[in-house]
Amino acid sequence: MIKTVLNGLPMFWPGLLASLVPAALLNRPVGRLLRTHWAVGFLLLLALGGVATLTLLPEHPRPFWQGLPWPGVVRHCTLDGLRLRPPGEWFTSRQADLAVLMFAPIGLAAALTGSRHRAAAVLLGAAALPFALEAAQYAVPALGRACDAQDALDSLLGLALGALLGLLARPALRHT
Repeated sequence: MIKTVLNGLPMFWPGLLASLVPAALLNRPVGRLLRTHWAVGFLLLLALGGVATLTLLPEHPRPFWQGLPWPGVVRHCTLDGLRLRPPGEWFTSRQADLAVLMFAPIGLAAALTGSRHRAAAVLLGAAALPFALEAAQYAVPALGRACDAQDALDSLLGLALGALLGLLARPALRHT
């Protein structure tokens, strides 16, 4: 199901490949800044690039010479049915699947950063990211994306699951 969704987003694979470049160039400085291994910096940067690709690139690219506004672009934010999904629903809809899977690596990398205080600070910043992305989708209707508060909650769930995995793996990784 996720493969179908990703294949329906023509900008995903080029965007993900493009995010490899900054991840490869900046992983060591980010690792030093976070006082962690460069691989954690790479994972964090690549995951952020994937999130930006999936949420901020237009779903249907349109040549710039065709101008704005794009047909069918409206500005709205859906707040209906806002709830934390029970575990049985975490991987039942394509939207929830993507939100959880996109943010889990960010939570994992954030939990693996240097000290607990630094990890908490990175996680707090990462927790603001879903809301910033939804605000950007609302503020820039030319993206052709709709703001949905449920997406932010699903993203926070993915962030929490990744952070939990990172916190569980942290003691084992410290002894290697």
